[in-house]
Amino acid sequence: MPSRIIARCIGSAALLPVLALASGCVSVQVSDSDSSLQEIEKVEHARFQAWLRKDVPALRQVIAEDVVYCHSTGICQNKEELIEFITGGASAYRAMDVLEMKPKQYGDTVVVNGKLDMKVESGGKVQQFQGIYTDVYVKRDGRWQLVRWQSTRLP
Repeated sequence: MPSRIIARCIGSAALLPVLALASGCVSVQVSDSDSSLQEIEKVEHARFQAWLRKDVPALRQVIAEDVVYCHSTGICQNKEELIEFITGGASAYRAMDVLEMKPKQYGDTVVVNGKLDMKVESGGKVQQFQGIYTDVYVKRDGRWQLVRWQSTRLP
């Protein structure tokens, strides 16, 4: 996988590796995979916030046309069904706090394993629970899109 060098200098800019070391520059090799994983974490957090705000344009951008979204209840939905579920009003998500997120990249695909603390209002009752999930993002047209989601409610 390609990588790039990020240099942070204290004092003057480095012209040669020897001068870089002598001038107080520190070089760190960062792979494109590392930056993609950081990007996925931002996309994932933004998706949860868009869900809470019921921000349909933002959700349409990040959710792929061919998504299969399987809730902890066992119900699986396509994109339109999912957006209707989010915006329809039968359930209102009040919080989706990320407790853990572990992305792993495979080419133009990233698999994320995570843990959420959620607060959901349904039928006038608020439930708070934790769940674990696995989701899959694919890079299409220069942006990450969610293509799969599977979650399990923790006891």
